[in-house]
Amino acid sequence: MNEEMTKSEEQHLSLQKALQQCELVQNMIDISISSLEGLRTKCATSNDLTQKEIRTLEGKLVKYFSRQLSCKCKVALEERSAELEDFPRLDHWFRIVNLRKEVAEEMNAGEVTLEGLLEMSVEQVCELLQKFGANEEECARLNASLSCLRKAHQLGKS
Repeated sequence: MNEEMTKSEEQHLSLQKALQQCELVQNMIDISISSLEGLRTKCATSNDLTQKEIRTLEGKLVKYFSRQLSCKCKVALEERSAELEDFPRLDHWFRIVNLRKEVAEEMNAGEVTLEGLLEMSVEQVCELLQKFGANEEECARLNASLSCLRKAHQLGKS
């Protein structure tokens, strides 16, 4: 029996490994978002301890999303499955940024992806958001979060 893997078997393993990693990280994202939303709704957000905990969770979530992007980038475009293309999940990113539900739902229904947003300029992101009814504060929050994700993703690549 030939011990060398065929190119297609290697690609399948690469895809499977990336998918497993993205799913594992997604579980961590789900848990962290739940905690973040709990802090935002059940605790006094003006409290220093609450603020520190919120910032800590937001930082972790940026790293988790960056990890998903990195895993996805390791698989060639033509080899990616629809399942892998679902990561990272834009609706979850919008929950972290705390976009109003109606804006997030409108954008999610469109052909917007997190990768697409990362490639846009600050002005392009604001223009797009405003088409979906976002206000200036939401534009600023999304752009700030995208800037953090870009930095984390660049650090993860080097």
